[in-house]
Amino acid sequence: MNWCERGPESEARVPATPTSVDTLEHEIAHEERIVGIPTDQPLTHAAIVRRHAQIGVLLGLLSLALVATLVSSMGALRLFFCVLALAFGVYAWFEGKHLERLARLQRDETSIHLTVADSLLRSGVLHAGRELLDLRTAVERAAPRLAADLVNVVPAECAGLRLVGPMGETPLAAVCDLGTAGVWLDPAAAHEALGRREPIRRAAQDGRTVIAVPMEHQGDVVGVLEVVSVSTDRYSLVDELLVSAFARGAVSALLGSVSRRDAT
Repeated sequence: MNWCERGPESEARVPATPTSVDTLEHEIAHEERIVGIPTDQPLTHAAIVRRHAQIGVLLGLLSLALVATLVSSMGALRLFFCVLALAFGVYAWFEGKHLERLARLQRDETSIHLTVADSLLRSGVLHAGRELLDLRTAVERAAPRLAADLVNVVPAECAGLRLVGPMGETPLAAVCDLGTAGVWLDPAAAHEALGRREPIRRAAQDGRTVIAVPMEHQGDVVGVLEVVSVSTDRYSLVDELLVSAFARGAVSALLGSVSRRDAT
């Protein structure tokens, strides 16, 4: 068997008076309860507009009912609808004022978030995180090619590349198997290499030797290279150093490709 496959422009508006985010969120929740907007969902401009429309529709229906009763001979009915229309008109005016205040608070909250995000982007704090994310994506895309190249670095019957998830999981991104029968890649070596942040060379259950090397960038592991020896051979320290050098070169090359793509 000989195969390689993939696995799995306006200035920000700032409130005139200093307002903490907690206080702003408390005021927004208070206004939401008054106007009848759910507080367990993010506040959006569409929700405010929709509440305005609901009140307008009810006011319009009540006005039509009032006009219809004006031609009625029942004085009590006309009086009832007049009082009802007056009460609902006051209610609509009251709701409108609170909706206007809620819209201002929502704009202030958005402005604060945008201002903070702009400050972080200008300071470069988020640059490293973006670079790491781009590198992880590049590793995943290049996984089949890296696994295929790895079997040319040291004599191997099987090579693979594992990604590193947010909870330390190591799913296989690509496997290149050159043996006559499938070789199962035991994740134990990859987990140990990830935990110790250093290359691991250990014996497999079937007598072969496994080398697992973490692919690191500035202290973050973006992948784990794995290689399994043929049944008639055993890996030495020299093989471990060769795989480690390949891992460092792969990270450098992928970083270069990411930088060139960002520059264009």
